Amino acid sequence: MRARENVASSPLELNPGGQKLGYLGVVVAAASWGTWCIFLRQAERSRPLAPQLSALVVLTTVFLVLCPLAVRATQRRTRVRSRRDWWLLVAFGITDALNCVLYFSALQTTSVAVAVLTHYAAPLFVALGAPLVLGEPRHPRTLSSVVLGLFGLTLLLAPWNVPLAAGPELLNGALLGLGSAVFYASSLLFNKHLSATFDASEMLVYHMPSALILLALLVPHGGWAISEPALTWLVFGALGPGALAGVIFMRSLARVPAAHASVLTLIEPVTAVSIAALVWGEQLHPLGLLGGVAILVAGYLVVR
Repeated sequence: MRARENVASSPLELNPGGQKLGYLGVVVAAASWGTWCIFLRQAERSRPLAPQLSALVVLTTVFLVLCPLAVRATQRRTRVRSRRDWWLLVAFGITDALNCVLYFSALQTTSVAVAVLTHYAAPLFVALGAPLVLGEPRHPRTLSSVVLGLFGLTLLLAPWNVPLAAGPELLNGALLGLGSAVFYASSLLFNKHLSATFDASEMLVYHMPSALILLALLVPHGGWAISEPALTWLVFGALGPGALAGVIFMRSLARVPAAHASVLTLIEPVTAVSIAALVWGEQLHPLGLLGGVAILVAGYLVVR
């Protein structure tokens, strides 16, 4: 009886309009993240950048831009946060930093197809972990939507086109991608849990110190060099897909189940592949188009 009362009093049930806005916000944020390839490619036109340094520049910019909003939100907040909540925020920063580093390292080690495909195993981890960690009810359609989305992503990225001669780099890159998926899923679960206690701007800003310290320690010796044009492109990316999309995603995540949001983030690689085809002329085969459709269908099933 109590379980039924809890479900009936859920804010998602009482405010279906807000839930629809939550789904829309997740899609908009994920599509914005798919444009990161433009900013990163422009930043590396003259010379390659250490992925740890790129992540450090982006997160530092987000921290500085949103800090006033976070302070204002904290001043308006009347509820006292527990010490446990603040420690969870520190852990959120660590998982976010490791997610970025491992994903960028996977992109440098193996093909984009293998790196992105393994990274986006995260929705499966979230769908399995959300009922255990967050106590969210498991909907029968969620897991099937995750499987359909991953199948579509496989067709979209076509990892079988990667030459077998890649050898150890293929395996190492796949392991790095899976590692980033684990930390990406962990970050999303931390995010969802803390959204009941912290405002979106607070989460984005207050989880940064632990992330920035870790990233600064991980920048390799000799990897601190960056040109002015590269810095400009990274800052622009931090303002758009970084800060703005981050706030939209975190506020939207508070309105929808974490497992649903993780499936909808598959819009990100669809956007990235579409941009690559339109801007840089990278070929998109019929199976890739079918994969994109499968991902969109998976997102539709989740929203339904």
